[in-house]
Amino acid sequence: MGRDLDTRFSQLLEAIAEHENTTVEMLGDKFASKEIENRRTFYPQLKQVLLRQELDIAEFRKVIKNCWASGSRFDIIQFGRFIEEEKAAILTIQTLINDFPQDDVEAAARIDAFTDEAVRLGYQDKKGSPNGSAAAALCSVLLTALFPESFVDYRQSRWRDFAQKVGYDISFPAAGSYGQGIIWAGQFAADLTETRTFRRTWQDEHPLWTVAGIAWALPGLKLSEIDPMPGITTEDDEITTLLAHKKQVILYGPPGTGKTYRANNYISHLNAHDYEVHEDSLLDQRIFSVTIYEPRDGQILDMAPGTRFLYDWKGRRNWQTYYDELQESDVALAYTAGKMRRFTTVVRCIRKEADSIEFEVVQQFNGPSFEDMKNDPGLKESILVRIQMACGLKQLSQVELQRIIALSEGLTYESLGIELKKIREIIPNKEFVTFHPSFGYEDFIEGLRPVTTEDGTLTYRVEGGIFKSLSRRAFNALADRARIENRWNEPGSIPPLDDKEKKELLSVAPEVPFYLIIDEINRGDISRIFGELITLLEADKRYGEEHEITITLPYSKEKFAIPPNLYIIGTMNTADKSISLVDAALRRRFGFIEMMPDYDVLRNISGNKDGGAREIIDIATDALEAINGRITANYDRDHQIGHSYLMKVRDTGSRDDALEMLRFAWYHEIVPLLQEYYYDAPARFNEVVGSRFIKISPDERGFEVRERLYGDEFLMAVEALANTNHEQGRAEPDE
Repeated sequence: MGRDLDTRFSQLLEAIAEHENTTVEMLGDKFASKEIENRRTFYPQLKQVLLRQELDIAEFRKVIKNCWASGSRFDIIQFGRFIEEEKAAILTIQTLINDFPQDDVEAAARIDAFTDEAVRLGYQDKKGSPNGSAAAALCSVLLTALFPESFVDYRQSRWRDFAQKVGYDISFPAAGSYGQGIIWAGQFAADLTETRTFRRTWQDEHPLWTVAGIAWALPGLKLSEIDPMPGITTEDDEITTLLAHKKQVILYGPPGTGKTYRANNYISHLNAHDYEVHEDSLLDQRIFSVTIYEPRDGQILDMAPGTRFLYDWKGRRNWQTYYDELQESDVALAYTAGKMRRFTTVVRCIRKEADSIEFEVVQQFNGPSFEDMKNDPGLKESILVRIQMACGLKQLSQVELQRIIALSEGLTYESLGIELKKIREIIPNKEFVTFHPSFGYEDFIEGLRPVTTEDGTLTYRVEGGIFKSLSRRAFNALADRARIENRWNEPGSIPPLDDKEKKELLSVAPEVPFYLIIDEINRGDISRIFGELITLLEADKRYGEEHEITITLPYSKEKFAIPPNLYIIGTMNTADKSISLVDAALRRRFGFIEMMPDYDVLRNISGNKDGGAREIIDIATDALEAINGRITANYDRDHQIGHSYLMKVRDTGSRDDALEMLRFAWYHEIVPLLQEYYYDAPARFNEVVGSRFIKISPDERGFEVRERLYGDEFLMAVEALANTNHEQGRAEPDE
């Protein structure tokens, strides 16, 4: 039930997002916000009132009027009658909530008893008929305030409609009382909160209140009926199992067996979404590090705030790029080299000349020493430490600045005049790439790319490839879900985490899956493309896992690891390369699922299909099956022809359309593919398709495709191919 419910709930959210002109990830901040906020505000107040030793009916009435399920005008009138006998009303409420039973049967009986008594005390319509639904709504509000982990405020029609929209497997109690209905609604809401889709979209202290808000907001949308998506198939469960154990899987088989379709469809079934990541950012604010050598650059530790000094640049400093980027009014953290070897002073650029900088002292602070930085998990792999602070000037990355502030006394973002800005980034959680012979490590991981500067100079810089970029996105989304502040910035190394943080990452990894589909994976030089990362692919070598491996990339020198929530689905055409020829190291790290021609897919057509179209589909399917039998016999099973070549034939609605589509597939797709297979084996090609379609030369060393057939003549020739006695169709050499 869990995955199917998750799928259908995700589909419902997609419909809501489309209606609201937003994304599913943004629904967490926008959708049903008024209804959810009502519960966050007033239900805790109601709980406080109910738990007091003496129930104050006046205060109780004031709070209950604000609570969603009991706050309509009609319910207020009914509530007024209910509390006319104040003592009886108080006793009825206390009888409900005191020592409330844990057992569902006893709880339902307690709720029904309250409803009956509330009706007796005043929950009746103007004609004096019992209004049990209004009494049950009041009861559900009381229980929701007191037990938010088990109950939701209740209106039967809202919860039944909601459950139908997501195809909830546990049906509403057929002959249920109000008590059974209220308990059922609480269970339904709790099951929804356990889905990955809900946890990905909402993170609330009381998630059932969020589900209740959705239930109350849904009717106002007037969405059309949403049919549940088909359940995940057994084949998809096979992919899920392999990904859980191996983290990557390859779908392999002959051409046209639906490998790419299945890979994309698998992700679609799992309702892969873009993720919204929240993080603090410096945006366009720059902070630099400047290394001071005393006494050459001045005794800055003795300088009071406001003192200015000249920093010589010509001929003795490195990293001209950062000197060019520095602008007047930019702030830098001064690192005092020599014996001190510590960050000590905040300075500001007052004036910059071609060969010097005039700095002004802003403040002194007790910053980290070089040893402190070497021992800090966030700085020990930074460029600052790797070059032992031997840089005249360098712009600090956000992570470097964050760690320096954390290790300093008297230094804050505010004292530096920095305002961290909250940014929201929508990041896609899937990528599609096709391998080919010229695809390399530089495209997949990272490499040097030529760049022309503004003055026309040609230079090179390191740029990340598709896998490195996706790994970074997967980690950041995972860290955001795990409420870990560290981010994998670009450029930069994967941030080091402590054991507790890594454990939290692993616990939420299944909730934030990222996928890379590699089509035609065997057409690339896999060993060269993956390089040293081939070892990191193993499930237990992922970041945070028991045998985690982190490497240093060759170009950028950044630390890299593969996050545990990144999955790879590859497709392999065995007509290009047999699975037996795949690198053994790769085979050990991937799970493999074979996909062969599936004739049942072609024969499984709707019952109202045109009779003439059905006949042609049957003939085409029989012919395909016979041809594949011959290919297996005289070539091998890896070069069979997949069913997808005939899917357009299956999907036609009339005999004429089906015949025309079959003719197109035959002459433009199937025959050219067979020509490629048998270009140097005319006799074997002849065995497969027969004399109606090819003729072979007298010496049997060549062949040519005969003039194309049309209409019923073509259909009869295809039908003849389905004859198991293929000797009947054997072509003879031309005289």
